[in-house]
Amino acid sequence: MTDTHADERTEAGTDNRRAFLQTIGLATTAGLMGTAAGESDSEEATTASGDADLVSLSHGVAVGDVTATTAVVWARAAEAATIHVAYSPDESFDRVGYDRTTVDAETDTTGQLRLEGLESNTRYRYHVWATAGETAYRPLSGRTGGPKGRGPGGSKGKGKEKGKGNDDHPGKGRGPEKRPDEDGRGDGDRIADAIPEAVESGTFVTAPAPDDEAAVSFAWSGDTWGYGDDPVEPPFPGLRTIAERDPDFFLYHGDTIYADALTPAGKVTEDTPIDEALEIYRGKYKEMRDPPAEIAERTNLLELLETTSVYTVWDDHEVINNFAGPIEPLMPEGRRAFREYWPLDRDDDADPGESNRFYDSFRWGKHVELFLLDTRQYRDPNVDLDSKTLLGQEQLEWLKGALADSDATWKLLASPAPLGYPSDSWATEADRTGYEAELLEVVEHVQTEPVSNLVVVAGDVHKSVVSAYDPDDDGEFEFFEAVAGPLGAPAGEPDDLYPALNPTEFFAKGEYRNFATVDVAESGETLTIGIYDEHGTEQFTKTVSASDIDAAADPENPDRIESAFDEDAEGWLVSQNGGSNRPVYHGTGGNPGGHIGDAENKGGVAWYYQVPFEYLGDREAFYGGTLSFDLRQEPADQQFDAEPVEGGDVLLQSGDRKLVYEFRGADDNPGEEWTSYEVALSADETWIDLTSREPLATEERFREVLADLEVLRIRGEYRSGDDTSYLDNVVLTK
Repeated sequence: MTDTHADERTEAGTDNRRAFLQTIGLATTAGLMGTAAGESDSEEATTASGDADLVSLSHGVAVGDVTATTAVVWARAAEAATIHVAYSPDESFDRVGYDRTTVDAETDTTGQLRLEGLESNTRYRYHVWATAGETAYRPLSGRTGGPKGRGPGGSKGKGKEKGKGNDDHPGKGRGPEKRPDEDGRGDGDRIADAIPEAVESGTFVTAPAPDDEAAVSFAWSGDTWGYGDDPVEPPFPGLRTIAERDPDFFLYHGDTIYADALTPAGKVTEDTPIDEALEIYRGKYKEMRDPPAEIAERTNLLELLETTSVYTVWDDHEVINNFAGPIEPLMPEGRRAFREYWPLDRDDDADPGESNRFYDSFRWGKHVELFLLDTRQYRDPNVDLDSKTLLGQEQLEWLKGALADSDATWKLLASPAPLGYPSDSWATEADRTGYEAELLEVVEHVQTEPVSNLVVVAGDVHKSVVSAYDPDDDGEFEFFEAVAGPLGAPAGEPDDLYPALNPTEFFAKGEYRNFATVDVAESGETLTIGIYDEHGTEQFTKTVSASDIDAAADPENPDRIESAFDEDAEGWLVSQNGGSNRPVYHGTGGNPGGHIGDAENKGGVAWYYQVPFEYLGDREAFYGGTLSFDLRQEPADQQFDAEPVEGGDVLLQSGDRKLVYEFRGADDNPGEEWTSYEVALSADETWIDLTSREPLATEERFREVLADLEVLRIRGEYRSGDDTSYLDNVVLTK
């Protein structure tokens, strides 16, 4: 343990060290009570050998990825060592479980141990220490049978089922066993007094069993230290405030380090050699737990990790700003350091910390299931592609299946990238479109399954926002979303929500550091979202009932979808307009009433109006129907024809399948007065198929596109110079 945190512990001498080891019923390799080789009769030998054998733990401890029956303990030794953990559901430590693992420079002397066979919905106390020797500690008495701590060549415990223990693999953290009380004290105060400084301790709560009616409370935030030219530095009071709230667990929601910003550990840039980057990444995690003395005495992260468990999600700054995993050469080293420094257990076929899979779900009783997403490792780069992925196909299919299969009352989707708040992710500016197609797939899946009571908890954007979304505009919310953070990074002012999802904003605040909480009632009937500043002052709370969310799509598909723009812009966007992503709303001057419009002063490339989500999805029933709308422009000279590949006058798209239509004739361009247009959604019209060998769309192709419609755009620019365009009365009818 470092000197920085010595004042957080009760001072303990040689007698306390001996008493602690007696209390937990374990013995060391070289002279302490009851060694594997035999027992020593000399207390002097016990003391001397114990001091020499212990290796300090350099950066505290943590427990993560907790289930009803398992948990992963993390620690880092100051040098190559054997890390030991003893744990018990009793304050008196009358029932003791034990495991160990060896660590070396290969993992920067970090280690992770999976504890199995735990009792559900139970608070555990644990102690972790390290020794220079590899011999396992063993009990003084009452432990002659049963599994022993894992030694070299022991079982790796593969093939476990998430949330269940594995009795067939000895040594992977056996459950606590009853131990006779040697000194007659047997109380928690005695243990606290006996812990030597080389031992780190903590507590955590296991999840309730899946059929257990239990209340659940957790907190989340992210974005800490080293962002921008003037980084916010420790101690991060928000972390201490969260610890004082004693949540069931903490969701550390991305940007747990800022690898690409200068801190004492260094700075990673695109020119950093890969082997140097790994050491910087590791240094970032170490300074987050134990900062240099000239920066701060502590960060409060150790304090939080000692008091509750953590689920850790990564985002971009664990590697480099806005990275896309498949093309980022530094990603594997950033991923390795993240895996080394957090207690991760998200792959049934791997030991903790050995898998590169960071997405998974965790059940907390009858009412809560937490779904963790990885929006960085598999994402396509944010370049001009028609359709891009954040999740990758395998993760996307897992998410859809896991959401549909869950019978938890509330589904909590932990996505670093907000679904409804514009960022560099799903809801992007319209001149960088593509991720929206995957967002539409997720939202449509939520509606058609349907997935009940979905609440998204997000971070990344450095402000706090609570909102709900009705993408099909049927008057029922499909999901709620709450965004929190930062804990340390600079914060900005909130922006508008993503209009295409038909949002309702309940709260938005920026320019302060904050965290959020979720509290689910024991009955499961309500879920309460809380937003707090870093000192714990309440900013906003909202209680949501299960009846407030109805994701089920209307079983009767509408015969007509229309936008009259009489009250607002109704979620429409502007695409390919040099960065403008929302049209201007005009309350008067339409045909009649309100309308939308936009202006552009670059010329040369047509820009388009883009429909909101209520027009999209399965619209095959509209085959043979019509699309109509009104347009006008000013002025009406310097007209040009849009290239079909740009989208013609109307674009329909599903995946890489594109159909375009161009109006031909004397009135093909809008005038300075309102001009009405209508086109049949049928292969009987001359729709151009841009992605088939057939030049014109066939009925089969047309139906394929309408059955999974991801994009519908209407041309807004007709003038090669500065232009202004207006749109009104869009109607899609069968």
